[in-house]
Amino acid sequence: MESFADRLLDRALDAGRGIVERRLRLGVTGLAEAGKTVFVTALVQALLHPAALPRLPVVAEGRLRSVLLRPQPSQDLPRFPFEDCVARLAGRGAPPAWPESTRAQAELRLSLRYRPGGLSGRLGERLLHLDLFDYPGEWLLDLALLQQDYEAWSAATLAALRESPAPPESAAFLDHLQGLDPEAEDAAAESRAIEAARLFTAQLHARRTLLGRPAPLGPGRFLLPGDLEGSPLLTFGPLPPPGPRRAARGSLRRLMAERYEAYRERVVRGFHERHFARLDRQIVLLDLAGHLSEGDGRAGAAAQALDAVLAALRIGGSGWLPRWLAPRIDRVLFAATKADHLPAEQHAALREQLRRSLDAALRRTAYRGAKLETLALASLRATREVEARGESRRYVAGTPAEGGAPLAHYPGRLPPSGPPPEGAFRVARFRPPEGLDAEGPWPHIGLDRALTFLVGDWLE
Repeated sequence: MESFADRLLDRALDAGRGIVERRLRLGVTGLAEAGKTVFVTALVQALLHPAALPRLPVVAEGRLRSVLLRPQPSQDLPRFPFEDCVARLAGRGAPPAWPESTRAQAELRLSLRYRPGGLSGRLGERLLHLDLFDYPGEWLLDLALLQQDYEAWSAATLAALRESPAPPESAAFLDHLQGLDPEAEDAAAESRAIEAARLFTAQLHARRTLLGRPAPLGPGRFLLPGDLEGSPLLTFGPLPPPGPRRAARGSLRRLMAERYEAYRERVVRGFHERHFARLDRQIVLLDLAGHLSEGDGRAGAAAQALDAVLAALRIGGSGWLPRWLAPRIDRVLFAATKADHLPAEQHAALREQLRRSLDAALRRTAYRGAKLETLALASLRATREVEARGESRRYVAGTPAEGGAPLAHYPGRLPPSGPPPEGAFRVARFRPPEGLDAEGPWPHIGLDRALTFLVGDWLE
């Protein structure tokens, strides 16, 4: 694991290069199906072909000289599969398709050569390394485990399992626990832990299906294991409170507690120290229109999960250490994605819904000293707007996700606050647009405004 001295040296080198060469680390997260992979792909494509970014000041003022993909800085992180995502979206040799969802962390570096604005431009060009760090929001929820020991986590988890609604898989796991003797010396403790973890994971997936993909469930690696698939670090689960007997050395409880502690230290704390704690800026994505369309309180579950995500973020703060010694997230953008599923006249209502659903989190973020913004965003626009003859309302038209002929869809009216009436609002899902140029700019909604907030001040 990277030591404190290594991180200090790394930051000192950053500071020393700061006159002509700087580095900005941008975290990209959100919950399942929020559009993280498409966002990163579209952002990189737009910067490589900046004609798509007319409202980004460094582009509008003609100061952006060149943008290049560079070797990523971290040797032990997967590289974000940008070229593969472009090939899928552009439909090389096949119909256009959305890339696979984010299932593990990945990194990509862009180097932007630009001329500063004002008098600083006379001193010559500068270089900004933009490091994009893409990671599942579910992993960030795990940071709460650093504040809980195994017994506290078990009690809270089992209480949540007993809440209604609960899928049959939750009952099956609870029934399984009744047949265990966690305190006894047990030569088969390993196999019992594996079976308990299997049932625990199955009920997590079932609850996620029941409550919606944005529900705040964890541990995150049980849902999205990444490179830990099959690891002993994922073979634990909650147990009922200990009885009067002391747990034997070779007991299931001892084994479960040891695995939990290993998960906290090696997975959660390791992730935080090596990657997350070094971020400068953060964008948090949410498919709010989709969740409002599904009803059943799923938009509320998404907001609850994002609130938990934000509680874990290292945001703001005005400590005495300089920023290069104590990095912190000083800007956060909350984006309601897939805005192209709604007519433009409803984007303001979508943004207001996002602001209201995150009201407490936004106040907390501002209190900590970070700048924040909300935005309705379509990283890659898959639809166009049309108006039906004889009607005043506008529709969105595109190729439906299930295939077939293009269609025009009216989602209904989205109110600026509160859930829409039951059955009165439903978005359609669309395929990527036909004819994307792998070597050219792509259509979007709001990507230049997002970049202006997240990166623009570093390019002044």
